[in-house]
Amino acid sequence: MARYQHRDRFYRRANELGLPSRAAFKLEELLTRFNLIGEGGRVIDLGCAPGGWLAILTRTVGTSGRVVGIDLASCINAAANLVTIAGDVADPRVRLTVAEAIGSAADLVTSDLAPKLSGIADRDQAKSRKLLEAALDLARAMLRPGGAMIAKIFMGPGFEETRALFARDFARVEAVRTRASRPGSSELYLVARGFQGRR
Repeated sequence: MARYQHRDRFYRRANELGLPSRAAFKLEELLTRFNLIGEGGRVIDLGCAPGGWLAILTRTVGTSGRVVGIDLASCINAAANLVTIAGDVADPRVRLTVAEAIGSAADLVTSDLAPKLSGIADRDQAKSRKLLEAALDLARAMLRPGGAMIAKIFMGPGFEETRALFARDFARVEAVRTRASRPGSSELYLVARGFQGRR
């Protein structure tokens, strides 16, 4: 198994740029590779703390765009085109607040949601699946037809079932590993494009 060096080039680069974590480079790579969003775009970021993805998204959509971030933990609102909300993505009241903050249908929903791990594989897998389903449910309600979604997922039992769940709502679903992911990690990202609208 590859050995993970905590202070690798992604860690050092994040530190140099004042970013809260290496996760920012994972999103940056996916946005560039798949050309998912641009100037003026509207994005909802689920599991936004500590803010690495928010930094990339607010820069990408520019001053004419809008980013709404949601997390159970409070996250600093550091840009004029950003609104952050502390709450549970599955809570209908939080979703109403998100809808009001985004102002119209979103072009992209991103999800870096992950459960607090217990070390019990079946339990952790179930928690992860529940979060993914909550993220997908929110995306169904908030995305415009043709919109896209990025969601963190871990390779393991039920992976193909989860990908099939996304394929019901999106024309194309790809599982992607990013260069900034830790060596040996089972972490992948589902990149779903061509949202087919509420049915």
